[in-house]
Amino acid sequence: MKNLIFRVSGLFLLLLLNQYCSSPTDNETADETMEMADSPLYDRIQQLFESDSTVSDFIQVSLEEVDPGFWMPELQSPVYATIGEQWVLFGGRKSGLHNMAKDPPAFPNLMANDSIWVVDFANKKSTGVPIPMPYFHQLSGSSMLHYQEGETLYASGGYTSDGTDSVSNWTSDYFFEINVPKLIQYVLSEGANPTLDQIFTKVIRDPFLQVTGGEMMVANGNFYLIGGQNYKGSYLPGNTGDYTSAVRKFRLAQEGNGWAISDTLSVIDSAKLHRRDYTLAEVITSGPDSLGAVIYGGVFTRQGLGYRSPVYLNDLGSGNPNVTLDEQTLQKANFYSAAQVDAVMAFGEFRVSRISILGGITYMVYDPNSGQLAAPDSIPLPFSNLISTYYTNGEDETIELVQTPPQAQMPGYLGANAVFFPLPSLLYGEAASIIDLNKVFEGDPSGPVLVGYMYGGIDSPVQNPMWGNSNYNTSVNSNLYGVYMTLVVP
Repeated sequence: MKNLIFRVSGLFLLLLLNQYCSSPTDNETADETMEMADSPLYDRIQQLFESDSTVSDFIQVSLEEVDPGFWMPELQSPVYATIGEQWVLFGGRKSGLHNMAKDPPAFPNLMANDSIWVVDFANKKSTGVPIPMPYFHQLSGSSMLHYQEGETLYASGGYTSDGTDSVSNWTSDYFFEINVPKLIQYVLSEGANPTLDQIFTKVIRDPFLQVTGGEMMVANGNFYLIGGQNYKGSYLPGNTGDYTSAVRKFRLAQEGNGWAISDTLSVIDSAKLHRRDYTLAEVITSGPDSLGAVIYGGVFTRQGLGYRSPVYLNDLGSGNPNVTLDEQTLQKANFYSAAQVDAVMAFGEFRVSRISILGGITYMVYDPNSGQLAAPDSIPLPFSNLISTYYTNGEDETIELVQTPPQAQMPGYLGANAVFFPLPSLLYGEAASIIDLNKVFEGDPSGPVLVGYMYGGIDSPVQNPMWGNSNYNTSVNSNLYGVYMTLVVP
């Protein structure tokens, strides 16, 4: 089966490569054709796919613990942004998986992240200040939706407290436009300057924004809140929130002296979009509206499991999103929100996106007896130590490749609600999160090549910390891991 999976994936990519190499479009220049022929990555791909190798992926991902040389805050599910070698973090929680029983209660306010942090690698220090009181409850939320566009960060929703209880009991209906350099200045000055209106340049409140556990994207001034739910009241086992089952679109408009959302549109589809806490991969396609997204995994089905069929979101720049369910692909691993490495392989007009999901919560696990992936009989959706990768054209096709022994595994049951920070020098164009694989493997493509860092998230000591009569404590991952790519050759 492994050989078959490998040959199918090789054929998928090789056909695309050959298509653009042998039949250049009118827009493809001679320089672009030469770029493909001279690329070490393209050359290695051809060598690998023309061989009889049984390696399941031509790029292997591995993690290695690194010492940053200074103390860093420990968080899971935060909002984050980057400017150069500085990371900004707020929201999220300082504890592991929330409690599943009534006593002690889940989501206590004492475990909410009450600070805004700047992690500064150049100066090897972390600086934190309390969240300013006017926005304390909104910006201390967990699983907020957020998106960075240049030096601007957008954040909305999240599960937090309305100030009337000692636990989270409210899904926020606030939206923030944030100037990241000014937010960094505010933290480093210990809250002295600049003023809050210079940092939070737009603050909007609207029921349309009341979503947690979804994801945000922005394309051509169109804002999208994808999936998620509105959880009402304090968390109780067995209860569920009101799933949006939608892609909610809006724009920003000036209204008097303030701002409001406008041009709202809800694309509602309970079959495709009844999901939360999934991985949203930002992809680059070859079409004119080139920014797209793919939803991988998410919870919960009517059977209390995760979703296996990817969903493609296209035409985002037009303001009229197209939603397509992939009925051919059945995802095996890593269904839950986790650290992800979004990358693109680009030669002229040719585009294939590559997404690696680092652990999280999975459907199948590796069975050492059979040497195969299998769904455990007694543990639904256990924590994962698998690294899974998805090749996609971003429109209608995905191939899943999962690293199994002797290939690298996660260094524990890690990755859920963690963050991947790519190296800025490897980013594709003006993207804030997509790695350019041509930059990773340019020159001498021998690996492993450091591509970024995995930070935070939930650390579980076992696959299922609440199984049977045992109750293992989860925690926030306190280690920083370098993420490496190695180009495999026959």
